[in-house]
Amino acid sequence: MARRLGLAAAVVIALAVLGGRPAAAEWFADVFTGVGLTQSHDFKLNDQGIGPGTYDDVSFDKALAFGGRLGRYFDSLPFLGFGVDYFHFNPYVGPQSVNLHGCFYPGGCGAGKGGIGTFEVTVNSASLDLMLRLPLLKSPAAAQGRVQPYLAVGAPLFITTITPRNTKSFRNHDDDTDVSIGGKGAAGVAVQIYQNLMLFAEYRFTHVSPDVELHDASTNRVKLSTDLNTHSALIGLSARW
Repeated sequence: MARRLGLAAAVVIALAVLGGRPAAAEWFADVFTGVGLTQSHDFKLNDQGIGPGTYDDVSFDKALAFGGRLGRYFDSLPFLGFGVDYFHFNPYVGPQSVNLHGCFYPGGCGAGKGGIGTFEVTVNSASLDLMLRLPLLKSPAAAQGRVQPYLAVGAPLFITTITPRNTKSFRNHDDDTDVSIGGKGAAGVAVQIYQNLMLFAEYRFTHVSPDVELHDASTNRVKLSTDLNTHSALIGLSARW
């Protein structure tokens, strides 16, 4: 799916670049990639057969982030627009030792420190974003400005899959997917590099609180919830027409 998205975006950008100068009303198609850093957060568990427990301050690995965006700035208000945004990242939970408190095994309630194994976390999101830009350095060849600082806000639909990969408390490779609404804010700057092609850099913050239902080693149901607060540094290309 990601390859198809990238190919489609590349075709759109190529057609836009070859199509001549943009009109006053701008459509845009963006592709971008970068790195995402998800803040440490607790894993809260509720095992139907054992009871509640918490893994404190679970840390996430840096993750490759990528996506695309298609939208338009309004004719009468060229500083205001909207964009449909797709975003993907995988904040993997690697081997680590954390503080534990609660119940994790039959008759095994208490507090201490221990390993939690590894978890694969896959996040896909889609949103309709409000876009604001400031056109700078306008000229006949760049009617909307050669430099465009911008802001974007949205409430994405997040599809988050959590899969235990090497754990003692969960049935491994038994995943579950959460679908929920989160939040997103972004700030960046785009610079014209060729006719209607711009290079941009963007900082993005996303928040979602997935809640999945997994199974423990005895196949009891276990609710797992956490927060994914992710800071992403992105770079991309934007075609305008």
